[in-house]
Amino acid sequence: MLVILFICSILIGLSIGMIGMGGVFLTPTLILLLELPISTAMGTSLATFIGTGLLGSYIYHQEGNINWSAALLLGSTSIIGAIIGSQLNLAISEKVLQSILAIFLALVGLSILSREKFPILNSNYSSQLTTKLNKVTFSLLGVSVGITSGLLGVGGPVLLVPILVLLGWPMLTAVGVSQVVSVFAAVSGTTNYLLADNVKIRLAILLLTGELIGVLNGGYLAHRLNNKYLKLILSCSLIGLSIYFL
Repeated sequence: MLVILFICSILIGLSIGMIGMGGVFLTPTLILLLELPISTAMGTSLATFIGTGLLGSYIYHQEGNINWSAALLLGSTSIIGAIIGSQLNLAISEKVLQSILAIFLALVGLSILSREKFPILNSNYSSQLTTKLNKVTFSLLGVSVGITSGLLGVGGPVLLVPILVLLGWPMLTAVGVSQVVSVFAAVSGTTNYLLADNVKIRLAILLLTGELIGVLNGGYLAHRLNNKYLKLILSCSLIGLSIYFL
């Protein structure tokens, strides 16, 4: 069983490295293969995203695909959201939240697929952090990403990458920023899960080892694939995730 789990962690890491959001598959994998309590599965998953986020950030920084002003703003505000989300984990109906998330992911996935023919948002992403209003908007986005990460034990990129792509950000920059943000959210959320004894540290280390192998290769592939293919992979993944959450 551990061999199968290790192989799954490599594939999940590959997805994280390529499109930034494969971590969402880790929690259901732990529940299905190990029958862990859902909060323990979420806490253990979240702990591994600290390591994957650090490696992913390094890879994308080396390739020049991180907007650090956006990453630090989103990351710092995601800390607040992750604390709130992890505290609310046992207090809010997960089924309701998953249904909302599923609908959102499906809509965003379909929007990205149609974006080439029907552009709907401003593509001048470099100017989006120049006003106080936009900075406040991005701060609220960071809080929302953190809440989702802490509450559902998923990587923040599951929301952040598609939103940034819809806002006109290049795919690789969106993934690069999300890698940085995932570290902030994962550290703060994992702290609460650790205090509640909902993190299996040895298991997290095993999973992280496989994920890092995947992230390293996924980041390499992402910078060598056509941007349109990455968007197609992202869109299909979002639609697939929406079906899972429903």
